[in-house]
Amino acid sequence: MRKELEEKALCLTRELLRRFWQLDMEYALSLCAQDVMWVAPEQNRYMRGIDAMRADLEENLKELVPCHQSQQEYTVVQNCGRALSIIGRYIVTTDEGAPIFAQVQQRMQINWELIDGELRIRSLYISHPRNELPVAPGESFCNVIGRAAKRYLDDRIAEKTDQRRVEIYDREGTMHLVTPMDVILVEAVGKRSRLSQAYGSFETRAPFCEVVNAFPHLMKVHRSYAVNPARIHAVDQTSIVMDGDERVPFPKARRAEVMQRIRALADGELD
Repeated sequence: MRKELEEKALCLTRELLRRFWQLDMEYALSLCAQDVMWVAPEQNRYMRGIDAMRADLEENLKELVPCHQSQQEYTVVQNCGRALSIIGRYIVTTDEGAPIFAQVQQRMQINWELIDGELRIRSLYISHPRNELPVAPGESFCNVIGRAAKRYLDDRIAEKTDQRRVEIYDREGTMHLVTPMDVILVEAVGKRSRLSQAYGSFETRAPFCEVVNAFPHLMKVHRSYAVNPARIHAVDQTSIVMDGDERVPFPKARRAEVMQRIRALADGELD
């Protein structure tokens, strides 16, 4: 497939999984071929045809709770002619307000095919936490908290209870009181920098290094960019996708190093 179709397949894959874990199964079904092959983790959930897939999802929907993804990584492993395969892994975490808490890495594979000019799913596999962690008697979803999940909870509590504000001046001299966890990224812009937050961005008076040093939790992934690891949405071949879909490029040669640092942070191996 052409490069633009490959990028479209990656975008559709990210959106499908986001909606899937928010329990919107119709979006996934709308992208499938009529004879799609649906493979779920359980041995008996292996079936062909969109009607069988729909019935299976409807039956199992009642056992799911809304979740969101983080630390996403998707890779195109095959692109030949009219077919394209994508594999991926990510952390899935139950949403706030869910009756239980769980956080675990999951995996997926989608085989796309160009049919009548449209990208359609020929086969789809999505793993599920209940097959990987112990489940208490009478429950269908895991309720185990691991090391990464413990760090996630600690960070969420710290974020909600942290009252600290950092004084940052914009180029006009206006003082901004910035909450550290609201920072998405800092970008070098000439002799100054741009600070991006959850609710907007502004150009700072101070240089890049000075602004980055004011927020020790930021991770420098490029000579011109430092990002908040908690705000990373996904990672593709040449960039990090942050909250708000802002992309941060990094050299291809540094991808392995950047991914290792992101995983170490997620696992609580770095502070």
